[in-house]
Amino acid sequence: MPGHVPYGYRFVAPVEKRNLVLGHFEAIAQRYDLADTLLSCGLHHLWRRRAMRRLHLRPGDRVLDLCGGTGDFALLAARIVGPAGTVVVCDFSRAMMHVGRGRAKRAGMAERIHWMQGDAEQMGFADHFFDAVIVGYGVRNFVSLENGMREISRVMRPGGKFLAMEFSIPTSPLLRRLYHLYSFHLMPRAGRLITGTDAPFRYLAESIRVFPEPKQFQAHLLDYGFQNAAYEPLSSGLAVLYSAATPQ
Repeated sequence: MPGHVPYGYRFVAPVEKRNLVLGHFEAIAQRYDLADTLLSCGLHHLWRRRAMRRLHLRPGDRVLDLCGGTGDFALLAARIVGPAGTVVVCDFSRAMMHVGRGRAKRAGMAERIHWMQGDAEQMGFADHFFDAVIVGYGVRNFVSLENGMREISRVMRPGGKFLAMEFSIPTSPLLRRLYHLYSFHLMPRAGRLITGTDAPFRYLAESIRVFPEPKQFQAHLLDYGFQNAAYEPLSSGLAVLYSAATPQ
């Protein structure tokens, strides 16, 4: 439909997609971290550590954890960049960031991480401010992929590093069949038991399948002006790390 955007398998008005996705995160914020760990069988912790190693952050870097939610990447980044660095979480869900602030306080990182409620496609940051931008499982939720990626490029310094982690479809045919069964039948039921609702998990399963395949998203990054775009499948393709840089 003209002017509409994909929300899972449906097409909706842009503002409706934003509100629906926001509603999902607001509803499950208190149990999001538990659900993430249980439904990924703990693999997301390994994936995040792999992502941080690939990013090659240094003390003093300025890092944006975009769509950062409860701050998983921000906590890892803050330990690397140290007191001289800057770590900012930007997310549109106030409830998710409220949980994240509590986590940061318990980890002794409350003073090192800044939190800003905002839209990834229209951020209130200065041009070329960040040395690195990380997006964990958030690119699928952009209303406009092009607008979101160009906005990310705008806030990155020349030569800055971009990294995104997204769920994907496994490469093995057998694992792919099992994954379809898990994501469409078992995951929504387990998600409802953990969080009280299954709608976010049904959307998750659908949004993974309508997101561009890894080679396509790599090509999009180049189209949007990034350089050295690459991707790395994790755990037989259950997740993918995308990396790129802004031109020097």
